[in-house]
Amino acid sequence: MTVAPTRRLTFDLGLQQVRGIVRDLDTTLEPVKVSRLHGGSTEVYRVDLDGGGAPLVLKIYGDEPAWAPAKEALVAGFIPGDIGVALPRWLCVDERRLHLPLRFALMTWLPGETVRALMATLDVAPIYRQMGELLRRLHRIPMSAYGYIGATGVMAPEPTNDAYMRGAFAAAFREFRAQGADADLARRLEIEAESRYGLLACSRGPVLCHDDVHQGNVLVTRDPADGLRLSGLVDFGNARAGDALFDLAKALMCATHEDPRSPEPLLAGYGPIDHPDPVEAIWLYTLFHRLSMYNWLTRLGDDPGSSGPGGLLRDLREMSR
Repeated sequence: MTVAPTRRLTFDLGLQQVRGIVRDLDTTLEPVKVSRLHGGSTEVYRVDLDGGGAPLVLKIYGDEPAWAPAKEALVAGFIPGDIGVALPRWLCVDERRLHLPLRFALMTWLPGETVRALMATLDVAPIYRQMGELLRRLHRIPMSAYGYIGATGVMAPEPTNDAYMRGAFAAAFREFRAQGADADLARRLEIEAESRYGLLACSRGPVLCHDDVHQGNVLVTRDPADGLRLSGLVDFGNARAGDALFDLAKALMCATHEDPRSPEPLLAGYGPIDHPDPVEAIWLYTLFHRLSMYNWLTRLGDDPGSSGPGGLLRDLREMSR
């Protein structure tokens, strides 16, 4: 199960609205500036406070899925404090719509810059290695079953990766066809997937999968002694309980798309992979992620011929040969 907004959510947020939100949290805090941060399908804002105190982050959510704000707070709570990077701390989740016509969450701000902001001008290979190391640590967090995570835990839990992923692939292919994909391409891809479904049973057990570790969701600080250091992880809206290689494949796909230099150091940081055929398993999960990404972008309203969906279709055609 993958749930995403049906459109990109945008909202013009004013200082007066933010003042009411922040004073509900703490009457002593005085917002002085609101600035939009990089976001995905929704909007995220930095809120600077009078007196130079640590800023806050405000993230808005659409009406669907209803459990999205609570989910992020829940998933962040699954991650232990010794994970090696900072995580946002959720200060409140507000669904009353008193100050805004939308639901929102207030959380702590994390210092640092995204890898995306640095990779064009700096040698970020050590950061990619640290991203792999972070993924390995996240994959040591066990989960009780396989499935997508909602507000209270795993939704529609499955006891095996085989059952979960076969269902997920079936749903992805149904939507791919419904979005108008070429029938012959869909058939060829489904044949390729089914020929590898035996690998799904080789999972070592369900673990926490962030399902969105890429250059825009990891933060870096500059240490005078050690250089660039991975310092933060954000955005837990995609998280699920799954096979570790499912998550590794997503990270490799996204990171490689943004920077072809990333796979080698990321894999080196991740370390040895305990699987009888990791290359083919990652290929299979990458197919799923490309299908899902194409479905998500077209669901948001992107033209199938535009660069995002169009590039994914080229990749999928290559996988079908």
